[in-house]
Amino acid sequence: MEAVYPYAHIIHLMLAIIFLGYVFTDLFMISALKNKFSKDKETKINQILGSKSFKIFPISLLIIVLTGGMMMSRYINSTTGFFETDMQKILVIKIVLALIIVAGVLFNLFTKFTGRKKPKFMQEQFHKVVLILGFFIVILAKMMFEA
Repeated sequence: MEAVYPYAHIIHLMLAIIFLGYVFTDLFMISALKNKFSKDKETKINQILGSKSFKIFPISLLIIVLTGGMMMSRYINSTTGFFETDMQKILVIKIVLALIIVAGVLFNLFTKFTGRKKPKFMQEQFHKVVLILGFFIVILAKMMFEA
């Protein structure tokens, strides 16, 4: 696993940047444009962006989770323990925050595949929640190696 760790780390960081960058762009750039177009154009723009993000968002998150799991196994395992050090405790908090994002994405995928309507909160607030959780995940990642 030690030989794979640097590659998993690079892939994890690059995809996390892309993932959070998309969420940031959607919240602050794309939403600012929504009232600038007619309803028809706005619907068409949302469909185009939605189809592209639907292809990228879940796959990148899946790879982030897989590479994160690979890296996690270096610090949390049966040999090193689970809550022995401050670093492990911070890592567990980070994992919980990431799992909240994963649960939300899985819920959105479920509603899309089953044809159900997303709850208003998921339509209007989920990206804000992801951005806030992502911010704390980044801060905790920095704190892990200083603890």
